[in-house]
Formats: sequence, C-alpha cells, structure tokens
Amino acid sequence: MLKTIRSKYFQEHYQITVLLIISSLYSIALELLRIYLSGHKNYFYFIWNLFLAWVPYLISMYLPITYYKLKIKIIAYFLLVIWFLFWPNSPYIITDLLHLNAKQNIPLWFDLCLILSFAWTGLMLGFTSLIEIQNLIRKRFNRVIAWTFSIVTILTGSLGIYIGRYVRLNTWDVVANPMRVYFDIAKNFNTHMMRTETLGMVILYGIFLLIGYLTIKIIIKIPDRMAL
Repeated sequence: MLKTIRSKYFQEHYQITVLLIISSLYSIALELLRIYLSGHKNYFYFIWNLFLAWVPYLISMYLPITYYKLKIKIIAYFLLVIWFLFWPNSPYIITDLLHLNAKQNIPLWFDLCLILSFAWTGLMLGFTSLIEIQNLIRKRFNRVIAWTFSIVTILTGSLGIYIGRYVRLNTWDVVANPMRVYFDIAKNFNTHMMRTETLGMVILYGIFLLIGYLTIKIIIKIPDRMAL
C-alpha cells in the first residue's frame, strides 16, 4: 500500500524531477570539464552547494506523503522545520556570480554559463519545493496563510543568503551552534552601515525572489493549448 502511494505521488512529479536532474548533471558536467581543461578546482564547491539545494526539494516531495497519506504529523512538522532551514541554500547559489572573473585562461563566457547553470538549477529547486509546501499549507489551512508562509520564507531566505555569504554561517550552524548564529547576526546590527547593508540586501533579494516565484506560479497556470 505504502509503495503504491509513493509511486503514484512521484509519478505526478516525474517530469520536473527528471528535468532538474538533467539540469544538475549538466552543471556538474560543466564543472568537471572545467577541471579537466584548467587542472584547477576553483568552482568544485558549487557541487556541494547544489547538493544542499536538493535537500529542501527532496523533503518537499516526501512531506505531503508523510502528512496526508501516512498521517505521521510529528515527523511531518519536523521535516517542515528542516525544509525551512535548508531552503535558503537553493537561492543562495545566485550569489556565486560574485566569483566570476578570469581564471586559468578559461573563457569568461564559459565560467558565466557554468555559474548560471548552477544558479538556475538551485532557483528552480527552491521555487518548486516552495510551491509544494505552499500547496500543502493551503490544503491544510487556507490560501492567505499559505501565501503568508511563502512570503515569510522568501524574506527569511534572503536573510539566510546574507548570513551565508557575509556572516559565513550555514544551515548546520543553526543546529550545532545556535548561540554563535545569534551573536554573529546581532554583531552585524551594531553599526548603522551594517544594518543598512543587511536590510538592503534582504529587501532587494526578497523582492527579486518574490518576483521570480510569482512568475513561475503564473507560468505553470498558463493553459497548454495549441495555437489554431
């Protein structure tokens, strides 16, 4: 019975999952090609960042089964918390564009394509998983609460991007050393300049991600009709 439920659910998400796998393999292939051509592993950590972006996607695929089919709500809520903590890893990859510069005689256009491919895959993993979670919350509560959750996730995700990029903390630190996370974030609000930079990045990235998310939501609602 459980196997049948899982099979039916994942069949419904088969196409997007396969496409995201292909996109991920393409990004990894570009990185491996770059290592082969240059002999350097400058962007090898992109693969790890991509793996972290897959974590919330995989959780979002399994969470509805846990909540509605298996009815193990405690585990479902625990998975939701883990998803929320890991979600910023998906859009975080777009900040890797900061590393773009000429290295090892590799054409700049090649590195740009490499970084964009990782960033695109990360964004799509994040947006797709957020859509799944928003749908789950909408079914459990209502549309307003679901959209409120999504907006809060995007804004806190933007804060997570700032923390990861400039405070140099990651998701593991929230669990392993929460006090360090608190004090390091508080330290960034000690001066007016740091407060302005933090809030500015959170707001601008939040707006960017929200526009992107709304665009994807609208696109998937466009009817698939053949032009006459």
